Amino acid sequence: MDPRTFEQAVVEHKDRVHGYAAMMLRDRVEAQDVAQEALVRLWRHREEVDGSLAGVWLLRTTRNLCIDRLRRRVVRSEVEDGPEVLERHDGGAPDPERLAGSSETGRAVLRALAGLSEADRTVVVLREVQGLPYEEIAGTLGVPLGTLKARLHRARERLRAELVRTGVAP
Repeated sequence: MDPRTFEQAVVEHKDRVHGYAAMMLRDRVEAQDVAQEALVRLWRHREEVDGSLAGVWLLRTTRNLCIDRLRRRVVRSEVEDGPEVLERHDGGAPDPERLAGSSETGRAVLRALAGLSEADRTVVVLREVQGLPYEEIAGTLGVPLGTLKARLHRARERLRAELVRTGVAP
């Protein structure tokens, strides 16, 4: 990938990468760090990455970096607070959360989304928040299209069930 193609990929995908990281990590500063690291990794691997697949490559890299960060949170909180604490969410809310959190319904949706497993949250965020096409999500996650659709259906059902349980959805 030449520098011009890299620059185009950064301009085209940086907001999507940051938004995805922000929804997964629920921490604006950490999301910025992850997005920057993903872009740096794209630069380092520019000779290996096909320019037309840069978006998929970036989202897959961002997903893996987010998973690493979330795992470190768990380990850090277990060391600091003991094994009874499984996860801690730090600091400021990212822009997508701030927008959705402006209403009680938005806050309930965010709570329900946070309650999903990492795998379920990933597919819902990529499709419903980021608006990615099924093919791109399947490529990002490295799964067949049919598998992705089944996962997304189950994740939506779990999200819906939680929203019904909390009285947000009929």
